[in-house]
Amino acid sequence: MPNLGDLNSAAIDASLKLDKLQRVGSDRIVSIDGVQGVFTPIGSADSQAMGSDERKNLLAIVDQLKREVARLQQENLALGERLAVLTQRPAAPDDFASAVQQSVDELQQRLATMRNATSNFAVRQLKLDASVFVQVSPVGTIEYRFVQPGDDIEAAAVSRLAMEIVPLPRSDLSGVWSPGLFQPELGVPALSGVTAAQARALEANGIYSIGEFLQVATRARAQAYLEALLGVERRQLATWAQQAALMLLRGVDGRVATLLIDSGIVDFEAIATLSAEAIVKRYMALRKKRGAAGFPAIDAALAGRWIVAARRYLGLAEPA
Repeated sequence: MPNLGDLNSAAIDASLKLDKLQRVGSDRIVSIDGVQGVFTPIGSADSQAMGSDERKNLLAIVDQLKREVARLQQENLALGERLAVLTQRPAAPDDFASAVQQSVDELQQRLATMRNATSNFAVRQLKLDASVFVQVSPVGTIEYRFVQPGDDIEAAAVSRLAMEIVPLPRSDLSGVWSPGLFQPELGVPALSGVTAAQARALEANGIYSIGEFLQVATRARAQAYLEALLGVERRQLATWAQQAALMLLRGVDGRVATLLIDSGIVDFEAIATLSAEAIVKRYMALRKKRGAAGFPAIDAALAGRWIVAARRYLGLAEPA
């Protein structure tokens, strides 16, 4: 029979009830690495025939090891699926356009914070010229992705992508995160429930602020990547995106955003339709119910600024 002492005891799950195994010999005191203990035989020496109790013991251990192998195989399958999501490269033009938009927005936000005595800074023009791998999808759309070092691609499939972006004047401030009213530069660790490891994973992928997180988390094709990267389900990702949207408002942190959402003030549209007094009343009532010490207080002046910011972002007339 197999030597049971050679089995990896760490692989035997706690669900295997050792007290149910049958003794096949007398207990005796043994010393292992200088530590004494009681040894209970559940199998005999290799030279002896296997008894019925030994067979039951062996089958119980083998069954548990099979369950452990099945669990590890399922875990490896799940990890393989996550790895496939993390390593896949975007190919569709809409992904490319979203990436360019996010990059330009991020650059503009950072330039907007630069000040000197004579000039302000802004993105005036962006030019991109790069090699791409071009292919036609089964549904007839042209897909392309940037060529990465080490890619084995036929020269005939490589083309040049040239693009020049020129700004056009805006007639209003809708869709703009005005510096005085918004705080898109707030770091991702401010999101309620994001762990330090998850924050590091986001930062390793170039997502440092809630503004950058919101731009990525609301793109359908990027959501699967973020779910795999952070090890969360889509519902949690949607919750963080909802928090991030409210945290764009200057003066809103993760705790305030959570309380606003739970009080029914879930987005800019809701804020734009309420009065400052109504926002304060809802927020402060829930704050009192949950324990005032855990949440900052707000006043009508702060809520009024949120309303101005929300209405300006939505392109609505500012309150009188």
